[in-house]
Amino acid sequence: MADVAPNPRPERSIDIYRRSAAWLEENLPPGWSMSSDRPRSPAAPNRLLITAPDGESVSYAIIARKGVLSGDVARIASELSDSDRGFVCAHYLSDPVRRQLDGHGISYGDATGNVSLLATRPTIWVRNRGADADPWRGPGRPSGVLTGEPSERVVRALADYVGEMSVPELIKLSGTSTGAAYRVVEVLYERELLTRLPRGPITDVRWPHMLRAWAADRKPCPTRGFAAPGGLDDLLARLAATDGDPGYAVTGIGATDYATPAVLEVYADDVDAFAAAMDLRPIDGGADVMVATPWSAVVFERMQYRNGLRCVAPAHAYADLAAGPFRHPDAAEYLLTTLTTDEPAWRRPVRRTR
Repeated sequence: MADVAPNPRPERSIDIYRRSAAWLEENLPPGWSMSSDRPRSPAAPNRLLITAPDGESVSYAIIARKGVLSGDVARIASELSDSDRGFVCAHYLSDPVRRQLDGHGISYGDATGNVSLLATRPTIWVRNRGADADPWRGPGRPSGVLTGEPSERVVRALADYVGEMSVPELIKLSGTSTGAAYRVVEVLYERELLTRLPRGPITDVRWPHMLRAWAADRKPCPTRGFAAPGGLDDLLARLAATDGDPGYAVTGIGATDYATPAVLEVYADDVDAFAAAMDLRPIDGGADVMVATPWSAVVFERMQYRNGLRCVAPAHAYADLAAGPFRHPDAAEYLLTTLTTDEPAWRRPVRRTR
């Protein structure tokens, strides 16, 4: 294991790259060399070139990140062309992330000395072990995973609202405690899902990537299957006629215009009360209604209305379609395209009171 010096954690992309590249260069075989282009600081270089003693070389796309989690690796792999190689560098890469990168054939290095570089032509394999734990993560620092009610509330607020936003404004919009909101913002910042001025406001949110990360991280809600004796058309008509009781929010395909759902997917604040009010019958298989108990009441906030039905907000519908018990990848991508094409239709401007 590498002896990791207690240096300050690198924050700029160029410093993350330099620290990782230094470990890589130290572990290259004799006669091999490395070089990179020279972009303007603080950006990291775009390409890494590894050259063999006979002059043959191999090029890698440099992907510098403050933090990388397991859920990010598939997206990084998808953004690389089939013919390109990637070199991911970060201040620290955990063992699960390194194994994910290995599985996708992506080379990497971090500032603690964890290094893996692979190529078949010229043939090279470099491996070095650095830290087994993030040496810069102190007590109370966020875990880096977007799970739990604070994450749901903060992510939803950042997706639902558009415009420069201070963290105190985010706290008010999301209904999250001060400490929890700052922790989630730090996780999103480390994963480069938002841009924030030093000690200042959030200026930009990469909301499609943020929603993908949230969907991948969160735990699926418990669900129960039911049969609607009168059929879905009758159930939909009855739901549209309700005036607030029982509390529900349609999600999944039913919250989009992608297709007519064969199974209606719903959140209910009291599953038993909802089932009783709608005369639903519990069933083990072949259910045409799936009812979920939400982790957070945020599913009932900033809802959209479709054909008289109360539906979850578009951002929540996308996350449900992207992962979890209501997963439908084709519908998720359809909805994401729709949301990207017409952001003003669903993202609300941040309104400030004087």
